[in-house]
Amino acid sequence: MADLIKMDLYRMFSSRAFKVSLIIVTIVSFLSKPINKILTDSVAGFMQKIAEEGGEVPEGSLEALLSIQTVTLSSILISPFGYSLLMIVALISVVTFAYADTAGGFIKNFAGQIPKRGDSIISKFAAIGVHNVVFFCCALAGSIAGEAVTRTIVIDGGIPEAAATFLLKILLFQSLSAVLLFFAAGIKQKTLASIAGVVFGSGMLGLAYLGLDNIAKNVFGISGMNIGNYAPDQLVSSSGNIAALSSLIVSAAVIAVFITLTVKV
Repeated sequence: MADLIKMDLYRMFSSRAFKVSLIIVTIVSFLSKPINKILTDSVAGFMQKIAEEGGEVPEGSLEALLSIQTVTLSSILISPFGYSLLMIVALISVVTFAYADTAGGFIKNFAGQIPKRGDSIISKFAAIGVHNVVFFCCALAGSIAGEAVTRTIVIDGGIPEAAATFLLKILLFQSLSAVLLFFAAGIKQKTLASIAGVVFGSGMLGLAYLGLDNIAKNVFGISGMNIGNYAPDQLVSSSGNIAALSSLIVSAAVIAVFITLTVKV
């Protein structure tokens, strides 16, 4: 198993798609901070001009925009990707790696030389875990560097909880990767896996969750139901701290189900 993991890690790190995707995520995470600052300053300048000409602006809005000169480190840890849509790039990179050996016929060459072909799935899943840690850390590094050149980063007291959220989001991202691994390596449907990656990364399922909540309330009389609070894709893209217990349970359940299915298939 160790040799399989080493082989998959070598294939992953030497992949051009992996390198390009990682560069995109890092650079865009960095650039997102100056871009946001420029947009904020432009809106503030526009509102200030309106105020000087005697126009009305929402009370306190101009002051709020002008006061955004600092950012807490905990807020960066909670949302390491500069733009949440960058998660699509990371998820598509997972799909590309998971399907690469099937596309190139590599799986046919070595599958007969291992005791269980399902071991290749466990190896891929372990390599994807490293993949996700690298992407999250590079996105975080890019975001911190981007904030450092635009605003003052404040070391606040919420860092321990934010760091826990950062780790939980990596685990949740790993559970989403388990689903993509099933589509790409289990049933060998790269297109379906890619579509799922786009849907997960864009948060499109949020509307579906709201619809299910309304059905539960109006049809079954179950009020207060919020599926989005337990959906991995929604938790990963959230901008606040997330509950540790529910995140751990959801991640473990999704990983157990889809890795088992993939190995069996």
